[in-house]
Amino acid sequence: MKTDEVREKFLGFFAARGARIVPSDSLVPHNDPTLLFTGAGMNQFKDQFLGLRLEYRAAVSCQKCLRTGDIMNVGVTPAHQTFFEMLGNFSFGGYFKREAIAWAWEFLTSAMGIPENRLQASVHVSDDEAGGIWEKEIGLPRTRISRLGDHDNFWPADAPKLGPCGPCGPCSEIFYDRGPAFGCGRPDCGITCDCRRWVEIWNLVFTQFDRRPDGTLVPLPQRNIDTGMGLERMAACLQEAPTNMDIDIFRPLVAAIADRAGKTYGSRREDDILLRRAADHLRAVTFCIGDGVLPANSHRGYVLKRLLRRAVLDGRNLGIRGGFLAGLVPVVGRAMAKPYPEIQARATAIADAIGQEEAKFLATLDRGLARIGQVAAQTRQAGGAAVSGAEAFELYDTYGFPLELAEEVLANEGLGVDRAGYEAALAEARAKAREGAKMKGEVFARGPLQEVKKLASATEFLGYESLEAATTALAVVIGGRLADEAGPGAQVTVVLDRTPFYGESGGQVGDTGLLVGPGNLVVRVDDTQKLDGIHLHLGEVESGGLRPGAALEARVDPERRLDIRRNHTAAHLLHYALRSVLGERAEQRGSHVGPDRLRFDFQHPAALTRDQREKVEDLVNRRILENARVVTRALPLEEARQSGAIALFGEKYGDTVRVIAVGDYSIEFCGGTHMAEVAPIGCFRLVSEEAVAAGVRRIEGVTGLAACRLSREQGELLSEVSRELKASPREVRERVQGMSGHIRELEKSLSALRLARAGDRLAGADVREVAGARLLAADAGEIGGRELGELARRALERLGGTGVAILGGREKGKASLAVVVGNELAPARLKAGDLVRKLSPLIDGGGGGRADFAQAGGRKPEGLPQLLAAAPAALGELL
Repeated sequence: MKTDEVREKFLGFFAARGARIVPSDSLVPHNDPTLLFTGAGMNQFKDQFLGLRLEYRAAVSCQKCLRTGDIMNVGVTPAHQTFFEMLGNFSFGGYFKREAIAWAWEFLTSAMGIPENRLQASVHVSDDEAGGIWEKEIGLPRTRISRLGDHDNFWPADAPKLGPCGPCGPCSEIFYDRGPAFGCGRPDCGITCDCRRWVEIWNLVFTQFDRRPDGTLVPLPQRNIDTGMGLERMAACLQEAPTNMDIDIFRPLVAAIADRAGKTYGSRREDDILLRRAADHLRAVTFCIGDGVLPANSHRGYVLKRLLRRAVLDGRNLGIRGGFLAGLVPVVGRAMAKPYPEIQARATAIADAIGQEEAKFLATLDRGLARIGQVAAQTRQAGGAAVSGAEAFELYDTYGFPLELAEEVLANEGLGVDRAGYEAALAEARAKAREGAKMKGEVFARGPLQEVKKLASATEFLGYESLEAATTALAVVIGGRLADEAGPGAQVTVVLDRTPFYGESGGQVGDTGLLVGPGNLVVRVDDTQKLDGIHLHLGEVESGGLRPGAALEARVDPERRLDIRRNHTAAHLLHYALRSVLGERAEQRGSHVGPDRLRFDFQHPAALTRDQREKVEDLVNRRILENARVVTRALPLEEARQSGAIALFGEKYGDTVRVIAVGDYSIEFCGGTHMAEVAPIGCFRLVSEEAVAAGVRRIEGVTGLAACRLSREQGELLSEVSRELKASPREVRERVQGMSGHIRELEKSLSALRLARAGDRLAGADVREVAGARLLAADAGEIGGRELGELARRALERLGGTGVAILGGREKGKASLAVVVGNELAPARLKAGDLVRKLSPLIDGGGGGRADFAQAGGRKPEGLPQLLAAAPAALGELL
């Protein structure tokens, strides 16, 4: 039975019994965007299980899941996977044990056609009710019903003794007998045996107790059913497949990877493990990116990066050179097209994201592996059993090897890793990365801050309501020390008991302004920072004398604050517009809001098209013209999340959060300052859009008078260009396109002349025979790049399309190499990339390509004669 059929029959079976079919949730849980969905039904139906939402009493689903806790077993054992689908049926105070067991038995024996004698069950040792249903109502012999303890047949495992507190209950597991061929041969072989004959295919959890802190199990007022059946594991049993990765939805992908590697699946165990693991990881990566996760250095993005790079390394160990994962995304899409058509629809974007990460890792992979070899040798030579944490961090920071991946490679060398040392090195690096941003406040962390904290736990912020306030100076700091007085010209940091000055945070810059006091005291505030809740006013005493305890008037620069408010509210409108035009996966990844412009980073795999840019800009301006009100509310964190407010990915929030709503279309967590209504923003102009990281784009924009100035400057520039071209502004584009076309034609003519001249140079080049293959190896002169590649192809044509052409050239002080191999040799006997890798070190370079064509560049053009002289011997070795 095909996997798709198993899925459809399961959903249909329980839907016919009154269950609502609930679509798979995203791999990114709504309640914590830093995590990935682990597949527990309690996650998806938490509110129903707690009785908070009861619009339906029964549900059935097929949930996408990702787990990496036992990643070392993937590809090794028959059943372990990272990405998988979990079938489940659920009851929320409705049906209970009798129906759950009876329907499970009916589904397996009738809908799936499994012979009854191939099934066994287990129940908790204390669950006489479930045991009785299996024996007396289902008719399962007592010899085929195992009674096991808290670890095996209670959910969560060992909960009665070890916790956690909360809903829990006994469970009943159903096992499938794969037959004697999979077993150990012992007469007592059964479901508790470690051999792989008996496979657990379904777990029925009876959530009927509430565990209290004292360990007592109190019956729940609402008893629930929560079941889980691994789809791929079930399909493997029905298809009599030796592993989950030999079923119909996996086979095409495993075969495609084997084909790329030139391997035969099933011929060598070590290769089979790598093939299965690479296939699993590629499926996982494809679905993660399809659900909006992108490679990153923390949280879910790190999980994705680790899986992807592990698959790249597996490919390398299989003999695959270069990237291969991105090209196989369509294979995943076709295999999963019926239940998840969105994978095919997003295949190009998914492949682009994978390709970028592949290229990034491949750029350092060989050097990284070489460095691992050096580190391993040095560690063994020193008599150590583990690589130091500093060296492991170097492998990650310099060569892109995640800790877990480095551990796997080093394990093959018989070495471990000092994890504590690695974590310390990582923490130190992160601290250094933050150091620049904290420079202005670090002086406080080393002394004055502790003294100030004795006077005030946090600065009272008044800036949401007012730009001026009466306040008192609590502390004055000069040169990192608390000061009793500061005179004119002194560079000071002032701590106030209350302030209208916004301290830099949440992407919004700090306020500037004045502190004014008696005796002609004026302090110019150039910046405001915030550290541990205390606002730090950084500036210079312009006149008078400043002392701790002085009564002051704090005045924020109103025009600058207004410009910041315009830009901050416009940033929210921009976020809304991006999600509207590009889709909800265009999530914010960072921002910077200043008085002159706004900068907004967001998740998206490709550059915006001209049409998309225009739609985003127009939508923001349309909303500005509509002049919606901006409403600010302080809400409990959970209430804010339930309201649909968007939280910044990776940000930590307190129990109460500030929520900014613009009209009925934008609602976000935000602690910044905003407009009361949006029309005073005036206008929004999108200045630039560029990539800042893999899968992350950055938009810069301006509002208000800055937007007007930008329009005026662009108009003046267009007028100047028009005058230079002697064309009207409307004719400029056509005139420039015409000139560009003319330039391209001239470049083509020049390229043709260079090719012709280089071709004349090759006319007298010698052709020799090496190991039965004809070889033309020659210096093509001042030529490189594409032209050298084209010349090499023409040289092979001169040989009748057979043999090997190796050409060297020079361009802009650098060396180039091109190798073309005829079809009678490539790829069976020779690959062009192998020749390039063998010869390119002679010009201090490197490169690669396909089996029939490869190129390299180098920094040492003077090495070309030696390279060409070495070509025959290199070819002979490879043939």
